[in-house]
Amino acid sequence: MSLLEVLSKPFPLISAPLAGLSDLPFRLINRQFGCRYAFLEMIHARSLTYENIKTLDLLRTEEADMPLGLQLLGDEGPFLKVAIELLEKNKYKHDVLDFNAACPIRKITCKGEGAALLKNRRKLSGLIKILVKNSKVPVTVKMRLGWEDTVKAVDIASSIQDAGAQVVFVHGRTKLQGYSGDIDYAAIRKIKKKLTIPVVASGNILDPFLAKKMFEQTGCDGILIARGGLGNPWIFKQISEFLLNGKVVASPTVNEIARIMKIHLQLYMGHYGQRRGLWNFRKFFVWYTRGMNNIKQLRCRVMHVSSESDMLLVIEDFKQIASSN
Repeated sequence: MSLLEVLSKPFPLISAPLAGLSDLPFRLINRQFGCRYAFLEMIHARSLTYENIKTLDLLRTEEADMPLGLQLLGDEGPFLKVAIELLEKNKYKHDVLDFNAACPIRKITCKGEGAALLKNRRKLSGLIKILVKNSKVPVTVKMRLGWEDTVKAVDIASSIQDAGAQVVFVHGRTKLQGYSGDIDYAAIRKIKKKLTIPVVASGNILDPFLAKKMFEQTGCDGILIARGGLGNPWIFKQISEFLLNGKVVASPTVNEIARIMKIHLQLYMGHYGQRRGLWNFRKFFVWYTRGMNNIKQLRCRVMHVSSESDMLLVIEDFKQIASSN
């Protein structure tokens, strides 16, 4: 099933490309709970053309990890073209090529990449046209509502469509807002009304009620789940049940959280090996235990765990402490 097919279904939920987080173990966990479509981590086009080992490692996937989108970052046409050639030559699996014009991080924007492209629609359009011309799969674009205000949001989205993009992903904040501040639902709705291609909305989709608000207030064709899914793969099932059937799914029990943590840990160990697997899992332990009482000592302890068996002991201790709260 392709992205466009997913977007033709009721209330499609998509896992966002989160740098340093949206790796294979994370995506596989989310898919167990109803994630219909997922993106690889953001890939820098220049790093890809250099065949950087760490960059190539981000492209690892498997059959259970489909359908899958790939997002490129960059502002240099020649490197984008070569990156596409390399992807196709090595048959890296993806059915959509997304282009990032949304990342607000300073080390990205100071190079003219990510959200910085929102200030130069002509350049952005030119880069999208290069992608469309050279890609064998549909091209999509992730944007924000603007650099410092939303005045040109509709014009930016229209130029993206005119350049040949088949879907636009819209984060409901400006670059200057970063990841804080209110979502401008009205601005996303204006974009949706103007465009003929699907519009997928993102921003503050942290629970089923906010997901419903996004669909109702913007008329979007789908939603992109980012921070709401960190340590919370249940969000996909909770949102689906609420939107499709009006049911409020109960929060997971302590035993269920511990069970999924163990599966997530095993996936990390198998994917990265013990040292890196433990290192990467630590931050997820913090997210899985978010909002719980009397867990502070365990969170400190988990940062010094050096073996899988020790991490499993921490998870068992979590079960006992959380169950007694």
